[in-house]
Amino acid sequence: MTVFVEAMHTIKPLTNTAFDTFVEVYRESVIPAFARHGYDLLGAFKRTGGEMGQDVLLFRFENLAAMEQASASMAKDTAMYQAIAAMMEGGIQISESAKTAYPVPYATEQRLESAPSAKPESPRQYMQAVLQLTLGGQEKAYEVLGKLVDWGSNAGAVELVTAYETALGQRGELTDIWILPHGVPNFDYVAGDPIAEFTGPLREVAPEKSIYYLNPLPYSPLQ
Repeated sequence: MTVFVEAMHTIKPLTNTAFDTFVEVYRESVIPAFARHGYDLLGAFKRTGGEMGQDVLLFRFENLAAMEQASASMAKDTAMYQAIAAMMEGGIQISESAKTAYPVPYATEQRLESAPSAKPESPRQYMQAVLQLTLGGQEKAYEVLGKLVDWGSNAGAVELVTAYETALGQRGELTDIWILPHGVPNFDYVAGDPIAEFTGPLREVAPEKSIYYLNPLPYSPLQ
């Protein structure tokens, strides 16, 4: 069964210079190491919203055994760890968190494979929606979100890239990665809810939701 790993780093100090250094070391040393050791990198983003100075990496593995094999192989890559150590000795602080997840039914392989990888003329905007599901609310959430995915695609409003539910980590946490074809939405107050047919039933089984905006890093396959 396909396994996703979402890794997030927080880089300090909170300066553009520090984040630029982190990106350069990852581009030169870490991302090539991931490829050498069997990590299938789907996307790498700078995340906006919540705590500052964060990136998000999303990996895919054929199954848990492939993930464990890649991790064991990566642990022996002394050159990569030396590059990270040198960066940290230069004053960059990095903390990492990761979670293991499984794809959900409405996030088909066809959707993921059709996601754009060619770099566009202007930056493409992504959105990460993190929902906390009620106990036993998964099937209803899958049903409603599947309808919302179809509606967004048909309306040209949003396009789902992939979605996954945490297996190790916060239980009942569902993450959707979307493309926003028209960029970040207008946050002006407007009365009413144009998609109430989806949000009403969804809030019954997913009462908590956080939104983050993702911008592709230079080495991200998703651009």
